[in-house]
Amino acid sequence: MTGKTIPYTLLSTSDVQKIAPVSNVTLWRWVRDGKFPAPIQVAKNNFWRSDEVGAWMDEMSLRRVASNPKAPSQERE
Repeated sequence: MTGKTIPYTLLSTSDVQKIAPVSNVTLWRWVRDGKFPAPIQVAKNNFWRSDEVGAWMDEMSLRRVASNPKAPSQERE
């Protein structure tokens, strides 16, 4: 190992569903359709990288703001 720390954690399916409260079927449909990051398989269990899920959340926020220009800006001047 190089001694570098990993800048993310692994999230279980239940962790992901706390962030994106959807059914298992919807979650896997999103993964299949490329709408949500694919998991990493570790010992036959699926885990998502927290940084990838965070990037997905950021993208969803940007889309929400872009689709509703009357919404208050998240940046303060």
